[in-house]
Amino acid sequence: MTNVFVNRAAVGNLSREEPANKFVYDAGVPPAQAVSLLMPVSPEPYFAERATVLHPVFDMSLPEGSLRDALSAMFAKALPVFDDLALLEVVGRSLIGRLRFGNSPAEFDKVPEQNLASLLEYRGTAELFRDLLERYAQFSGVAGVQPKLLIRDDGSLKIEKLSPVIEKRERITTHGTTHLLKTFDAAKYPALATNEHCCLRTAARAGLRVPAAQLSSDAETLVVGRFDLKNNGSYLAFEDGCSLDGRLSRDKYEGSYEQLAGTLARVLNSPAGLEVEMGRFVRSLVFSVAIRNGDAHRKNFGVLYDDATAEVTLAPTFDVVTTMAYISNDSLALTLDGSKRWPNFKRLLRYGVQRCRLTPQSARNIIQEVVDAVATDEVQLGKEATAAAQEVTALMRRGWQDGVRSLRDSPAPTAQE
Repeated sequence: MTNVFVNRAAVGNLSREEPANKFVYDAGVPPAQAVSLLMPVSPEPYFAERATVLHPVFDMSLPEGSLRDALSAMFAKALPVFDDLALLEVVGRSLIGRLRFGNSPAEFDKVPEQNLASLLEYRGTAELFRDLLERYAQFSGVAGVQPKLLIRDDGSLKIEKLSPVIEKRERITTHGTTHLLKTFDAAKYPALATNEHCCLRTAARAGLRVPAAQLSSDAETLVVGRFDLKNNGSYLAFEDGCSLDGRLSRDKYEGSYEQLAGTLARVLNSPAGLEVEMGRFVRSLVFSVAIRNGDAHRKNFGVLYDDATAEVTLAPTFDVVTTMAYISNDSLALTLDGSKRWPNFKRLLRYGVQRCRLTPQSARNIIQEVVDAVATDEVQLGKEATAAAQEVTALMRRGWQDGVRSLRDSPAPTAQE
């Protein structure tokens, strides 16, 4: 049995049972501290799909890819069973969002500090990442196939302000993780850190809220600030598009953007109004189309809230890259109008109006603003860029040009229409 916490407050326990894993709330838990918008506080237990998987909100942050492999190598032999619940128990002290797992809150204060400013100047961060993996893997409850870690900065890093709608934070005192460190397989995905850094910068210029990010001096590592971190050092709740629809992470490429829009519209309730929040979602999707990001799946959209019974807002845009630079024939991650072909202006305009409840003028303005930002921004490289990196950025520029052409108002007919 594993104790479940919302930040440092105990709210229930999760147990391995047959025929399905079970979560039960403690008595007296306030409704605001529900573990998920789909799991309101109740005396009745919540059962997972079956014994070998977790509830979607707990499954959401399970490590994938190389990080999961590393954790398996570290802990599988020491544990009688190394399933999803066991993995959650290993990394549960530090997850994206406000949920925590462990025996007591005292365990949450043991994340070691790292001087991230020095790390960003270090030459050869690929080798350094292997050392950091030993220290931080067990504190890295974060999904995603590419190598990444959750890290606690020692206060050294002054993150640049990438977006006018994200307030620049002063130094925050916290014992939890503060940043996400992302690296990549240079053989498979050269210049991926540069790719994402460029995309985040352009997303901010396109009017999107994005997490602050800095690229290492050797362009091999990207350090991204946690957008769920509050000024008091605690965390907001985060739920992604799989969790919000009661799906496991394995289903992140299943379904349609129409379904995703419906899921978000059911839970978003910002005082700014549903049209504003859904407009932010449409802007993010349009941006992915414009830069030819074919990995805008369910898990790369989500919501934030501090109270499960109150305001729920769209999370900032994150994990955006030009995937066409690596997959020349890439397409949408989910279907739109029953197809994964890249949509043109008319299809996205219709989607914004019919599925996301925008006015035609609002949807048109969003598309135009994104197109203008992508069309006028530049993909930039450092002075010591490798030949592979130069090739990737050339492919990025080509992808952006293709995206911009497809989204011009009343574009000329193309082979996709």
